[in-house]
This record gives sequence, C-alpha cells and structure tokens, in this order.
Amino acid sequence: MPALFSISVVIGVLTAFAAWGFRLLIGVIHNFAFFGRISPHYDANLHTPESSLGWLIIFVPAIGGIAVIWLIKNFAPEAKGHGVPEVMNAIHHNRGRIRGVVSLVKALASSVTIGTGGSLGREGPIIQISSAMSSMFAQWLKISVNQRNLLIACGASGGISATFNAPLGGILFSIELLLLSINSRTLLPVITSSVIAANVGRYLIGPEPAFHMPSASTIAEASQPLMILLYFPFACLVGVLALVFIRGIYFSEDFFDSLPLNPYIRHVIGMLLLGCLIYGMFRTTGHYYVQGVGYSTIQDILTSTLTSPWLLLALLIAKFIAVLLTIGSGGSGGVFSPSLYLGATAGGLFGSALALLMPDMGIDPVSFALVGMAAMVAATTSAPLTAAIMTYEMTLDYVVVLPIMVGVGVAYAVRRHFSKADIYSLKLMRRGQNLPEGFLADVNSQIVVNSVMDSDIHFVGEDEIVTGTEHAYCVINDEGQVIGLVNPVSYRIGKRFRAGDAMVTDFIIIQSGVTLREVLTLFDKHGRVTAIVSRTGKLVKEDVLGVFSSVHLARTMARTSKMYVH
Repeated sequence: MPALFSISVVIGVLTAFAAWGFRLLIGVIHNFAFFGRISPHYDANLHTPESSLGWLIIFVPAIGGIAVIWLIKNFAPEAKGHGVPEVMNAIHHNRGRIRGVVSLVKALASSVTIGTGGSLGREGPIIQISSAMSSMFAQWLKISVNQRNLLIACGASGGISATFNAPLGGILFSIELLLLSINSRTLLPVITSSVIAANVGRYLIGPEPAFHMPSASTIAEASQPLMILLYFPFACLVGVLALVFIRGIYFSEDFFDSLPLNPYIRHVIGMLLLGCLIYGMFRTTGHYYVQGVGYSTIQDILTSTLTSPWLLLALLIAKFIAVLLTIGSGGSGGVFSPSLYLGATAGGLFGSALALLMPDMGIDPVSFALVGMAAMVAATTSAPLTAAIMTYEMTLDYVVVLPIMVGVGVAYAVRRHFSKADIYSLKLMRRGQNLPEGFLADVNSQIVVNSVMDSDIHFVGEDEIVTGTEHAYCVINDEGQVIGLVNPVSYRIGKRFRAGDAMVTDFIIIQSGVTLREVLTLFDKHGRVTAIVSRTGKLVKEDVLGVFSSVHLARTMARTSKMYVH
C-alpha cells in the first residue's frame, strides 16, 4: 500500500503536466491555424478574433482533419473518438493494458482537431492520455492487473482534476465510472492523485475556476420551492436532449462509415461542412461560436452577455450539428465540453423564455444554464454526482446546488428510462462488450481460502491403488513430500486406479490465510487452476491443509453471487 500511494503521487504530478502540456499544444495549433503565428497562449473562455484568412478559414478544419486521420490510421486507432470508452474497455476487457503510443497520438490528434476548429472538448482526451500514461507506467513496474486498473483510475482522476481545477469531480468520476470496487485501499490512491494533480495544475495553469461567475449572477430565489418546481420540466427536456445527442453521435458515425469513401475523404467532407458552419456563424453573429471547446459561449451565457432566445436556439442547433460532423466523420476529442455547451444553451433558452412569459417571477436564465450544464453531463455520461460537484467546482456558485441536484437526478432518470446505455457504454455495447452496472463489494478480498478449500484430503503413495471419491488425493513420496495431486474432477467416482497414473503436477502452492482475490491473482500469474494450501508454504505432508481448485472457486462464486441478485 505505501508503494501504491507513492506511485499515485507520481501519477498526480505527471497528469497535471500532461493536462498543462495538452492545453499549450492546442494553443500552438490554434494560433498557427487561425493566425499563422506560433504561440501557446490561448484562453478558451474568450472568443477567437476574426482570422486573417477570411473565408479561407473554411478549409482549416479539413486540413487539420487530414493530419488527424493520418495519425489515427497509422499509429493508434484507439485515439479516434472521445476516448473514455477505450479507457473503460481497458479496465473491463483488456486487463488494464493501454498502449503507451496512445497517449502521444491522442494528444496530437485531439489537439489538431480542437486547434483547427473541431467542435469537441479536451476532457475526454486528457482522460485517455493520462490513463494511457498510468497504464504504461504500471506495466513497466510489472504490478498486478488490479493495481493496473486502479492506477488507470488514478490517471483519469488526475487528468480531470488538473484540467477543470476540480479535484472532487475527478475523484467522483473514477468512483462512478472506472473503479471496480470501492474501499479505503482503492479510494486513497485516487484521492491522492486527484489532489496532487489539482495543486500542481493550479501552479501550472492557474487557480481560477473553469468559468468566472459575477458576484450577483444567480439570485437566492433560485432555490425557493416555487422555483424548484420549474426545474423538473426543464430537466425532463434535458434528459430527452441527452438521449437525442447520444443517438445522434452514433448515427453520425454510422452514416459517415457507410459512405463508400476512404477515411481521409470522409473526414475532409465532414470538416469542410464544419468549416462552412463556422464561417457562416461568424458572418451572421460576429463570433465563430461553435468552433473548439466552446467555453467562450458558455462564459457569455453565465455572465448574461448572451441572452437572445433566438440566438441561443440557433447555437444549440449549430453546436449539435458541429459535434456530429466532427466526431462522426472521424475526429478526435471529448464530448464532455459539448455536453456542457448544449446544457448551457438549453438552460439559457428555457430560462429566457420563462423570463419573458413570467416577468414578475424574477427568473434568472443563468440558474437554468448551470442546471442545464450539470443535467446534460449527468444524463449523457451516467455520472450524476460527478456532474453536480464539477459544475459547482467549475463555477464556485453554491446558490444553485439544490436545483442542480434536482436537474441531474431528473435528467438522468429520463434518459435512462428510454436508454440504459450512456454515451460511453453504448460504444462498447455496439462492439458486443457489456459493462457491469455500478460496482459490487469486493467479496473476494474478504473470503479466506481456508474457509472454501477442500480440507478432506487423503495422502497416498504413488503406487497405491485408490478408489475415486468426491475428495482429492495428495500423492507423496517416501520423504513425505507432496509430488502430485489427483483432482476429483479428473476421474469417475467408484473407479479404481493407480494414484501415480492419475496425478497432476501443474498446481501452485498457496499459504494458509490468503484471500480468494490473492488466489485468483496467483492463478492468473501462473496459468494454473489448482492449488495446494499449506500452513507454511511448503509441501511437507504435515503442513498441507487442503486443496483449492476451479471447482471450489465456481461453487464459492455461485454462493456469493446470490447475495447481489436483485
């Protein structure tokens, strides 16, 4: 445990530097693509000024798209899309292994996508980048599968914490989506990585929250009972919007994949359409609005700079289309920021419409925007606690915490009513890879092998003729050392045979008192399914206490699983 704690500290530092470097890389590419200058300075909360390229800005996303497809196609197909499903797949189906090259390719591909105008976020990429770094580090240290999976969660939490300056959100993300079991031994490393990453990130990136809220942005009436009632129908609409968004993303991917064109041409078509949309937005509104992560638009809504219901509706539709074009045609980036954007515009639109219909109620559209941000993230990702806490950490506005809790609960419930799969799990389900829903208590770490082993064993010589029973025989030599094992599953009950002819020697030795989880780890490490339990770890007859095999494991798992059948 002390070693794992030390590793989690290192991962926290590394992920903070990764988040910082990723932001700088996006800035360099964005400034070069839009203005032809080399500079890492890029404040996503401010609108991008008009590019000197004029109408030629239409082609910038397409040029960037060619580089993205080249990187993904030649080096890491896993870097395509929003990243988090690949991390979940590594934990549940790939023994905690993520190729080290994924970290570099994802950083380059996503920074090019976002920097050249792709309408995706940087949170999904930093989760995959940090998780790949953690997995590579864990593989280098040659630690167990369970510890690899835990370190992947540490990396993901650290990446979120540093990117959003949201350590609590980073911790909750791993709890809700990545950790296979939750106890003090798994939480401590995740908490450590998240806290370290947040503190290092504040030094590198700055201590400010992701979004700046004016002191009078939300009014106290936002939490009054009558106002709370208004959030219920709004959250229902957000839940439906989340469902449409999830289905839309995969419809878009299927549509572009069905085109009889190579990946380069498909992505160029999608990004050319995006370029036209970006340029059209600038010509009609004075801002690019839907390019990049979209934080500047969210900031406008939260500061009441952007209040026009018609413009908010147009931005909601435009952003939806922009995300589908970017990710559907083959781009690399996250869907967390787009979810925040859609939630903020939907909330601003709903709040503004209510304010016009009921001017005497003092309705503040900013409150609905905040609730919309949290509710949309909760409904799309199936992480309501993460969404609620992160929204608070990103804005440091406590006034609407109660409405946020209402929003995330209702929106998540509505989306789940129509679809159990969220934006992450649906991608894996389409591949035939199911994920467990929630987590179970780590029963295997509490069951001692002595309580489930076969202790009724018989010691026989190699040349003895024995009769098959339901119990095992340990074959010993003249010195009393166990040299073989006759497993009851290998012969028929009542059959007579020579012990030496039926014995097997491919068993492992485990010491008395170890847990079932430790036995499983040893089985996996040595490629065996049978073990002799010894008091001292030696094969002396007097020390052998029992036999444990795959049969005993199956029986134990069957008994314990009944405790969790709903």
